[in-house]
Amino acid sequence: MKWIFYNNINQERLKNLMAHYNFSEHILKVFINRGFDTPEKIDSILNIDKEPLYSPFLLNDIEKALLRIEKALKKKEKIFIYGDYDVDGVTAIVILIKFFKDELKYKNIEYYIPSRQDEGYGLNKDAIYYIKEKGCTLIITVDCGINSKDEIKFAVENGLDVIITDHHTPDINNLPKDSIAIINPKISSDYPNKELSGVGVAYKLISGLAEKMNLDIKDKFLDFVTLGTIADIVPLSYENRIIVRRGLKKLMNPENPGLRILKEKSGLKNNFSVTTYHIGYILGPRINAAGRLEHAKKAVELFLNDDEKEIEKITEYLNEKNAERKSLTEKIEIEALKKIEGIFDEKKDFLIALYDHNWNAGVVGLVASKILKKFYRPTIIFTKDENGLLHGSARSIYSVDIYEALKVAEKYIEKFGGHKLAAGLTLKPENFENFKLAVNNYLLSNKTIEDFENIIFIDDIIKEKIDLKEIKVLEYLQPWGEGNPAPNFLLKGVEIKDIKLYKNNTIKFYGLHNRKFYNFIFFSAEESIKKILNQKKILDMIVTPTINFWNDEENLVMEIKDIKN
Repeated sequence: MKWIFYNNINQERLKNLMAHYNFSEHILKVFINRGFDTPEKIDSILNIDKEPLYSPFLLNDIEKALLRIEKALKKKEKIFIYGDYDVDGVTAIVILIKFFKDELKYKNIEYYIPSRQDEGYGLNKDAIYYIKEKGCTLIITVDCGINSKDEIKFAVENGLDVIITDHHTPDINNLPKDSIAIINPKISSDYPNKELSGVGVAYKLISGLAEKMNLDIKDKFLDFVTLGTIADIVPLSYENRIIVRRGLKKLMNPENPGLRILKEKSGLKNNFSVTTYHIGYILGPRINAAGRLEHAKKAVELFLNDDEKEIEKITEYLNEKNAERKSLTEKIEIEALKKIEGIFDEKKDFLIALYDHNWNAGVVGLVASKILKKFYRPTIIFTKDENGLLHGSARSIYSVDIYEALKVAEKYIEKFGGHKLAAGLTLKPENFENFKLAVNNYLLSNKTIEDFENIIFIDDIIKEKIDLKEIKVLEYLQPWGEGNPAPNFLLKGVEIKDIKLYKNNTIKFYGLHNRKFYNFIFFSAEESIKKILNQKKILDMIVTPTINFWNDEENLVMEIKDIKN
């Protein structure tokens, strides 16, 4: 792993900030490295829990969408919410259905989620025809639709109006202009936060409708918005951070019975502080499991149901599917690694693209993430769908915008969509090799081998002692995640004492640095790390200071990210 410091900091600006705040230099550098480099910006973070969310009326087409919805409400039209099958899509469907039914007392509303295995991502004409036959006159998309020009034209030709709410990167020259409205922050010049999740955009639609109807929803639904925002790994921009901070508080004691029971059955008791880790690795995968292996409808039912016995059944089902998902992912990962073995050339292969018709479409994205972590290359894992097309899930690294890379090979692709770090696509089997070559050649022409080094960014070298009080200041910047990384500090010459190995390759030890002892922990340590720790007693290491609660006491723990001898 390559160690790199953030860009040089303006020393005059740092000096002025140190005069303004009673913070240490390394704490201020964390603020500056995340874009908070003036007193005004730092004050905005220190007061983040009091800051309002941006007005939904800054979004393009919001007024058009609200007028059409108001018309539908007055005429008692059948409305369908059409959403994606992942956590982002599921939570977006849930908050819209609950808002209409619980807040507006409007019951003539249903939802539709395509089958991942049989229909794939996004709108499709068969689904639209089914929705029309159900008497629908208005479709509201969530977390999809921005790149479905032909399908939306088909819907309009069949007498359906469509409102699009989406957050994916649009093809500006190919927007579905037959729709009533397109609500997407990426094409709204006046909306400051371009990084809303799909459920975040759906929440803005609800907020606008509530404001129009003089309803005060306060922070209602922000627990679901937080689930979708974290699970979809969108960047934690300033507004997203406000949303997630408020949502995490609501997740301590969820009002929704499905959410409460899911939390309990996942081993997270009531009053337990949920973090982004718990959403990303415990709650999110369970919500996703139904859509990955069977159908996401079960996940939606979990949150719309009031019958606790039925909720418990659904939760058990999701737990079973999640265990099945884990096993299947491990199996396909092993098979994928065998395909790479002996043929991967790190100097020539800037893209990894693998195909097997037996692989399950529901987990290929997860496998792509695992392969990416091992080889640090953008990775696309393909399987074959029922129509004979190859369906692929792409995952990328920070230095490669996978959406832009796919556009280069657009002539070989039937359909694609996504954003910088993740995308989905379909192509004909005969185009697979040409597609792979086109993307790889594009990367070879525009990137160097250095762009594919796994990099860890360092905020500062710690030369003095670190205390608990100043680390607590960094809590204002939380939650950490995509676009808002946890702080990394370099400690030089740490003397290691009393190493202990725990399950899951977790290592704990005491370390002496600048005449002060700290607790250190290293999660999922590889054999090479264990070897270094056993051979060397004084090491340089990059750490993230964390606060651990034990027996009602707060303790400072240094979480190790990497070490060098």
